[in-house]
Amino acid sequence: MSRPFPLRSPRRSAATLGAALTLAVLTAACGGTAGSTGSAVKDDTAKGGGEAAAQPKAEANDAICGQNSRPIKHDLGTTTITGKPKRVVALEFSFVDALVNAGVKPIGIADDGKPDRIIKQLRDAVGDYTSVGLRQSPNLQVIKSLKPDLILADSQRDAALYKQLQKIAPTVALGSNAADYERVMQSEVVVGEAVGECDKMTAALDKHKKAMADLKAKIPADDKRRIVFAITYDKGVSAQTQRAFAPTVLRGLGLTTVPSTKGQDATLSMTLESMVTLAPEVLFMARNTPKTLSDQWQSSQLWKQIPSVKNNKTYVVDGNVWSKGRGTLAAELIAREATEKLFPAS
Repeated sequence: MSRPFPLRSPRRSAATLGAALTLAVLTAACGGTAGSTGSAVKDDTAKGGGEAAAQPKAEANDAICGQNSRPIKHDLGTTTITGKPKRVVALEFSFVDALVNAGVKPIGIADDGKPDRIIKQLRDAVGDYTSVGLRQSPNLQVIKSLKPDLILADSQRDAALYKQLQKIAPTVALGSNAADYERVMQSEVVVGEAVGECDKMTAALDKHKKAMADLKAKIPADDKRRIVFAITYDKGVSAQTQRAFAPTVLRGLGLTTVPSTKGQDATLSMTLESMVTLAPEVLFMARNTPKTLSDQWQSSQLWKQIPSVKNNKTYVVDGNVWSKGRGTLAAELIAREATEKLFPAS
């Protein structure tokens, strides 16, 4: 069964705001919000998603689409935005996706000084922009120099900077780095509202909904293979749990992902022995460094005991898409690649 992914719409009654929707039938709407709480997370250049992901907590933003002055409720408070912001700074890649969906080109992006980390289609759509440094610690002086009229910040990683960012420009803080698919989609909705482009966001999410439904239709309902998505880097391997973005995309398609977690962890550190115990039948791995710990694993007899290795179902994927992207485009690319790898005849 697909996990229900509720989105909220300010154009619908309160009774319908909490309606459960599967990934294949996402509603495209403006309003709602996404949240993430918990301890600070480390940069996901090493470990893939954030280390924690919590349930959405902010209230829905109801009935304000179209208003010139709009109070935007988000994870760290309420920010009033007037007009349609054009000079927007995005401090996470998922916000770039949302802005492109809303027809807005960000003038500044926290890209870690590596433009190639932005998915190519989004990079092409944005065109020229100014790097504002690391996502983990954006450069406030550069942001200020851009004279933005809106800043989109990660509600967990940028929480300590929120007051400083608010002094520069109106700031909306939403879930991204530690967020699952549902929370990221809710963040997209709020971005559409914040920039005053609810109709464009609605159209983009409708298109996304259809793309995901088409991919879901290719997946046999009886496929129960255990799938792991892991990030491998020079000194470790982390498996993303059922609270992370890519696994929730796959689960929304009806696929089975492991490991699960009883806590808030979105990633779990793995040893070769624990990977053998987890016994994935399909393993997607993203490489974050040229040489990785998993390279060493491959010379071990234990590695050959993993079902995905024995059955030649281990695939190397792009971490910029599967781990860092976290948006509608990333979700579609993840779903399409998984579908093509798992069901090549479909």
